Amino acid sequence: MEEKNNNKKSFVFRAPRREGHIKGSLSMKSKHVKKPLGDILMAGAALSALTAGTAAAQSDEIIVTAAKRAQTLQEVPIAVSVVDDEVIQQSQIIDLIDIQTVVPSLRVSQLQNSSQTTFVIRGFGNGANNPGIESSVGVFIDGVYRSRSAAAILDLPTLDRVEVLRGPQSTLFGKNVSAGAISITTKLPEYEWGGSVEATYGNLDQTIFRGSLTGPITDTLAFRVSGNTNNRDGFYTNIVDGTEQNERDRWAVRGQLLWEPSDVLSFRVIGDYNKIDEICCGAVQLLTGPETQVIGAPPPFGLGAAISDENDPFGRNVALDQPTTNELEGKGISLQADWDLGFAQLTSITAYREQTDFAFTDVDFTGADIAVQPQDREYETFTQEIRLASTGDNRFDWLVGAFFFDEDVFLQRDVVFGADIRPFADLLVAGLGAPGALGGLETNLGFAPGTFFGDGQGVFGTYNMDNQSYSFFGQFDYDITDRLTVTGGVSYIRDEKSAVGISNLTDVFSNLDLVAVGNQFLFQGAFAQAYADFGVDATDQAAIAAFEMMQPGTLAAVTAGAQAFADANDTNPEVNPVLPLAAVQFFNPQVNFPDPNNPLDDGEVNGDEVTWTARVAYDVTDFLNAYFTYSTGWKAGAFNLSSDSRPPDPTNGFGRVTDPEEVRLFELGFKASFPSGYVNIALFDQRIEGFQSNAFNGVGFDLVNAGEQSVRGFEVESLYNPWNPLTLTFGLTYLDPEYDSFTMAPCSNFDFVNCGAGEQFRDLSGTRPAGIHEISMSTSATYTHDFSDTMSGFARIEYLHESRVPLIETIPDRFGRDVRLVNASVGIQTEGGFEIIAWGRNITDNEYLLQGFPTVAQTGSVAGYTNTPRTYGVTVRKSF
Repeated sequence: MEEKNNNKKSFVFRAPRREGHIKGSLSMKSKHVKKPLGDILMAGAALSALTAGTAAAQSDEIIVTAAKRAQTLQEVPIAVSVVDDEVIQQSQIIDLIDIQTVVPSLRVSQLQNSSQTTFVIRGFGNGANNPGIESSVGVFIDGVYRSRSAAAILDLPTLDRVEVLRGPQSTLFGKNVSAGAISITTKLPEYEWGGSVEATYGNLDQTIFRGSLTGPITDTLAFRVSGNTNNRDGFYTNIVDGTEQNERDRWAVRGQLLWEPSDVLSFRVIGDYNKIDEICCGAVQLLTGPETQVIGAPPPFGLGAAISDENDPFGRNVALDQPTTNELEGKGISLQADWDLGFAQLTSITAYREQTDFAFTDVDFTGADIAVQPQDREYETFTQEIRLASTGDNRFDWLVGAFFFDEDVFLQRDVVFGADIRPFADLLVAGLGAPGALGGLETNLGFAPGTFFGDGQGVFGTYNMDNQSYSFFGQFDYDITDRLTVTGGVSYIRDEKSAVGISNLTDVFSNLDLVAVGNQFLFQGAFAQAYADFGVDATDQAAIAAFEMMQPGTLAAVTAGAQAFADANDTNPEVNPVLPLAAVQFFNPQVNFPDPNNPLDDGEVNGDEVTWTARVAYDVTDFLNAYFTYSTGWKAGAFNLSSDSRPPDPTNGFGRVTDPEEVRLFELGFKASFPSGYVNIALFDQRIEGFQSNAFNGVGFDLVNAGEQSVRGFEVESLYNPWNPLTLTFGLTYLDPEYDSFTMAPCSNFDFVNCGAGEQFRDLSGTRPAGIHEISMSTSATYTHDFSDTMSGFARIEYLHESRVPLIETIPDRFGRDVRLVNASVGIQTEGGFEIIAWGRNITDNEYLLQGFPTVAQTGSVAGYTNTPRTYGVTVRKSF
């Protein structure tokens, strides 16, 4: 319904069969709904339809803020998906991992521990495994940038909507959004008392409690407080001690104040605290190579330790001698101020956040006490955004702004040997054909017996990084005619990182220079053999001296010849007797940084870039809009903050730092609206030059820039109301990715075709990147029914399909992932605000792998992470 007053329309947005409404006053144009973001937040405009979920009547416009000003979903010329609180509640979507089931172009995976969550849009994304590498997908909550995935995985608070923007967004979001952005908007405080409480109980003994309360403090001051807890048993069983892995144990509180001292000025303060304390995450064995078999074999042929069964990965039995634990704590405060100046609106968002993340991981993923990895990460982040946006009904709309980012990163990362490391290393060396070689080497080099591979040895590293970034951006929309609009945007981004790394490598064996040691042995052997040919014992110095008197110059000639032989063969593993032992040197020789002796290693990564957007949008008819966009994006260079970091070297493909990622996108889109629904189509060609690859090789990560990676494809999103009670949605993403150039990809120990013995690099140019599905499709059907004037209900079913794809390039192609996920829910709600929902996620118990990796220090073995099995439960909610 609507009222006309002073050339404005006041819309009431109603969600289907839900009680209550939220009014929003929006400035209207004949063609676009445009108003600054702050006005929409102050007005509390709500979504009642969404790209991937339940929709109301088509006349109710879907409002998004993808371009940092309010526009309708069908008219904003951007590829964006929207999910609102209606779908989140109906589908029992708990966190961002669950959002991907209704947005086919988004993939979210949780890996080694809770904080290592990756966000991928259109196949692009990285940054979860190393605090020196930021994600290519930016996450924003109420306009505040969350720089780390650990700060973005909290259970979703009291939501208004989640927008997923695809493609580079640098001209408006500034910081590292080269692949896309996820923008989360929570509900505002209200001046009428209200709230909700809910409780959920499900299988795996899951209990979730949520509550929210909002109301007035004065006529100009309102508040909202909310909190939640989420507890669940694990779905992995540790066969060593019977404990469970991959549990849930998290809680959060959040408070807001909204102060509107006048009609033109408002302030919004948000404070939040969240805590995660979980045993997570287990990995199952997918391929048991010879070295893992050694761990499981009974003595004297092995260690006799437990290993998981490669033939039953979805039995979800893991073998860990120590539990893998995660402790995360996040807290922050933000202030948003909006000031209506008449001709424009000034918005300022200031935020400060702290995030801590401690993880203790049994990194060998077996029952043997081989190695553990404790990590302690701390982040302190300050952000400031300010922007000025035009208001009113204009032919020319504009927005200018600036963004500042300052973050301090601390990382303590150790890898520590356990009691079983020495017998394991002895068995590995014996497998190389040199039984007892470690003890013999200790004796020959003058070390005490048992020096190599001692319990408690390892690598102990402390790393600090300071990152400052700022950007200036602007964008305009000019209506050339009532149907034709051109958009231009530009952003200047400057990013500066400085890092210090101090590493202590106490693993004596990894500190050995096996080339130098082998050179010494080769020299000694050649020297002895030369004198043996003369019938002289080379260990008898008197005999050598006597022979030298008989044949002067022999000593110099033999010495020179032996040294020449050693120098010519010390890098040949078939001749150097100790070089094959490099297989058990698990750590790289560490050079602390910055290194004053290496001008390339100054501990700094600085860069800047100008990114821009050009777009033409045309209303072909009153029901069909078309747009063409060319845009660029940029992600700053990265640091490898770990003991895997190597000194910068122009001849080395990977090392301590990487160059920036540079993105360019061509996109052609069509948005068609009908009385009973809509269809949106986007065709795109997106390329990233210098993609920051961070591949795990079995003992560490190789950080390297790919030359160029591209993806071509299309997306279809549609909604159809064949009749009022039934809403159907369909989303399809087709991706055709390729490494256009990747000549120095890190070698894999499984790639016997492209990598020879001892080779570090392989050429992946022209190949398809692993882990990117060709087809991703999601669809849903929601049926609503009024049982009476006071009671209504709904039934909803969702289906997600992802075509089979290899997991990563560093493991065999036969380990892949394909997804056929079914979710369903049914609910009843009353006029009094009572609601009960029965729900199930993955109700067919579809089994698939999230990711795989070469098992740590076990060449030839593969481990992986499985998806969450079937979950189901009942949620009871009371709104008031």
